[in-house]
Amino acid sequence: MPSTPGVIILDLDGTLADTVPGIAHAVNYALRELGLPEVSVAQVRHSLGGGARKLWSALLGEERSELIGKALAVFGPYYAEHSDWGTALYPGVSETLAMLSAHTQLAVATQKGRVATKRVLELLGIADRFEMVVTIDDMAAPKPDPDCINQILAKLYLPREEAVVVGDMPYDVDTARNAGVRCWTVSYGYGPDLLLASGGYERMIDRFDQLRELIVVDDE
Repeated sequence: MPSTPGVIILDLDGTLADTVPGIAHAVNYALRELGLPEVSVAQVRHSLGGGARKLWSALLGEERSELIGKALAVFGPYYAEHSDWGTALYPGVSETLAMLSAHTQLAVATQKGRVATKRVLELLGIADRFEMVVTIDDMAAPKPDPDCINQILAKLYLPREEAVVVGDMPYDVDTARNAGVRCWTVSYGYGPDLLLASGGYERMIDRFDQLRELIVVDDE
């Protein structure tokens, strides 16, 4: 018989909120500081997935790979202070988190840094919905390594069968698979085409409020 999961582990960028405007704002600040031409929001959106280093690797390419370290040194601190720039929750996120948190525990596992994550969650008004937040600064290794999931399950004293990961990119699916937990994906995030090509998830949803279907109200 279906039962409510013990924890729903959510990705942040592309799942809870559209953070690309703030990322692009900080990227272009760093590019200006390095004397390089700016890029479009669309370019940044298509380069996301796997954290800041992979983003800059994609944007700079092999011919300018020696600048990645300098770009990160400028981008990181600036984005941490401006991570809320243009950032917005996807439709239904706030209301759905309120409903879900009344029935189960919620957690965040994100490749975003700790300072930026805290700023975004607080300014979007959802920080108090989560029992635990694991950022790239807290992980022994980035996604798709299962460390972030393992940390959450250990802290909440939950077995793997009671967890569901929700994300928007193939590496979220791979993280869930490597941790031995279920995975749902969202079609409105940054990697729907990549997700459709890769598969491996239990279900793809078109709206965040469809996560309500994970909750079994009449468990008795």
